[in-house]
Amino acid sequence: MEENKSCIFCNFEKRYIITETNYSFATYIPRAIIKKGHFVVAVKEHIPTFTGLSMEQFSDISQLSLRLAKKAEKILNAEKYYLVAIADKDLHFHIHLLPKLKEDSPMGRHIMMDEGWKGEVGQTVSDEEVMEFIKVLRT
Repeated sequence: MEENKSCIFCNFEKRYIITETNYSFATYIPRAIIKKGHFVVAVKEHIPTFTGLSMEQFSDISQLSLRLAKKAEKILNAEKYYLVAIADKDLHFHIHLLPKLKEDSPMGRHIMMDEGWKGEVGQTVSDEEVMEFIKVLRT
């Protein structure tokens, strides 16, 4: 496993490990998690981005995330689990799993507006740009 001395995921506290596999581990991170049922699944190797993962790593982190989310959903009687992977602050690929409890407001409105995700500057994408992107992605 390649390590980065300043990376929180390369230097996590072992006592917070939920479980691990050959490629991934699930953990609780006290400084980042303040919601009951929120946990993180990360790849063991120091890889900054989703697209840097191998197919084996992707398959492993996905399966571990799904298995634990299903179990946690039952334990908490959650409506569902949100899956979020941003990694702008901690540049080591990881997935946050956040429960949606019955009393929680839907999270979607905090991420997507009625017209879609606008980001900080409120940019819009023309239909022409959308169709061009779809066309290129299909090839």
